[in-house]
Amino acid sequence: MSDETRTRRTVTRRGVLRSGVAVTALGAGSALAAAGPSSARPQAAAPTAAGAPPADPTSRSHKYFAFDTGLWNGHRGMENCRIGMGGFVKDDDHNPLFREGIFENPRLPWEPRFDNGYPNVFWDPEHKKFRCYYTLFLRDPASLDTPPDQRRTRDYVIADRETGCCYAESTDGVNWTKPALGLVSFDGSKNNNILYEHVQGTSVLYDPEDPDPARRYKLITLREAGGTSLCVAFSSDGIHFTELKPWPANSPSPGADCHNLVFRDSRTDEYVLITRLWDSNIRVSAMSRSADFINWSKPVEVHRGNGFDSQIYSMPVFAYGDLYLGLASLYRDGDTALPHHDTVDLALQWSGNLTEWNNVEPGDSTFIPHGEGMGKYPRGDFDSSVIFSSVPVEIDDKLYFYYMGGKGRHTGWRESALGRGYIEKDKFACYESRTGNKPTSITTQGLNFFGDDVELLVDIDDCGWVEVDLMNQGGTVVQRGFEADNSTLRDVGHGWRRLTWHDSSVMDLDRGSFYALRITMRKARLWAIQGDLYVRPLKYTKP
Repeated sequence: MSDETRTRRTVTRRGVLRSGVAVTALGAGSALAAAGPSSARPQAAAPTAAGAPPADPTSRSHKYFAFDTGLWNGHRGMENCRIGMGGFVKDDDHNPLFREGIFENPRLPWEPRFDNGYPNVFWDPEHKKFRCYYTLFLRDPASLDTPPDQRRTRDYVIADRETGCCYAESTDGVNWTKPALGLVSFDGSKNNNILYEHVQGTSVLYDPEDPDPARRYKLITLREAGGTSLCVAFSSDGIHFTELKPWPANSPSPGADCHNLVFRDSRTDEYVLITRLWDSNIRVSAMSRSADFINWSKPVEVHRGNGFDSQIYSMPVFAYGDLYLGLASLYRDGDTALPHHDTVDLALQWSGNLTEWNNVEPGDSTFIPHGEGMGKYPRGDFDSSVIFSSVPVEIDDKLYFYYMGGKGRHTGWRESALGRGYIEKDKFACYESRTGNKPTSITTQGLNFFGDDVELLVDIDDCGWVEVDLMNQGGTVVQRGFEADNSTLRDVGHGWRRLTWHDSSVMDLDRGSFYALRITMRKARLWAIQGDLYVRPLKYTKP
């Protein structure tokens, strides 16, 4: 088969950003539109333990990603293959987007230290602007009074710090302003962008499907004054919120000293909070659910790292396709002799059910890499030591991640700033060759087809090729008419290619049977498979 035949392709573009993803933009230069859920507002009811996919798997097209182990037969049919992370591209032309206010002109004394920042960024189609809510220390005498050139000779002393939440906005996602909100008095003036004082880990959810306009923006935060408690508030415009309402007594509050990220789970139509607990001196991620955003289930642990050196400091989660993805900030504690001690990495995690999490890449799931200069504060890139990310914003065919990067150790002197970067849509991680240009072979788990639309997201280099056999579900016997040299991949853009076989249709197969795709490729990378197919059900159902 010729290289031209091997590389023919087609695809139908579908929206896959759901509940937790901030925004979708359609086409270059087009208006931005919300990527909100479509179902009706739920009734206030007891929260459930976990979500479940639709009962009828043929009711919609499915998308499976290369890193999803449930897609593949890990026992046979895999050779010279490995998972490789997608390339995160930082916006070096514009980063950092904005810095701590004490380094701006005019100087903003209520922004002495962002610290982790916990940025919460989304596109608001009602007001046609990007919004950013971020945690900071409104007061930190050490950072306020010590210029960077004097910090290297002094220890950072934690004293008299006060937390808060500030707000910034942008019409293009690049140029940001910090508007005077007139809400909170700081040193006798309300001419500032402070949304709340004495709070941390604030998250705001834009919820366009709520029929009550006064609840269109939902806020959750950890209040640190008047009794520490998780609290909620509501707003019609994203700026003027109701008074903070503490969680009810029947909703036990977690530690929550982290990014308290909330999204709406389209599987159950519930709100999901990803927060933090402590166990045996280790930070762990926890989950709580609510049907009304007021009454919450008891937070339960859902994920932890690996000892002191890999703690889940915070993990914003968003629904993507049939999976959940987590942006885990991994705190490196423990052995002070390690070069990365007291820094924070940003790794990508995935889950099918929110309660069991996996690394996207088994060895190193680093998603947003550090800049240069770790441990060289006050020198170094703005994101050289610490990274905390917001869930993505889709702009055209890219997923942009806004993140707070810091130079300087986590518990020492640090300067932080907002930056951004992107990946091409759907290209989180791929199967690729483990050894040079040697062909790679991977075989799916058993699949059932309910239509002819089967598509692969694959990059093919010059002189590369991809061909596909259709096997029995065990991956041992090729189905007649579906041999690799009969396969074609037809291009319709954006890297997607439609899979067909000459004179053979999957719709002519036994609809009650399962089949496997054996994909063989050279100088190519496979990111995802989508279309009118679904993976053979597991032999048991998890509780």
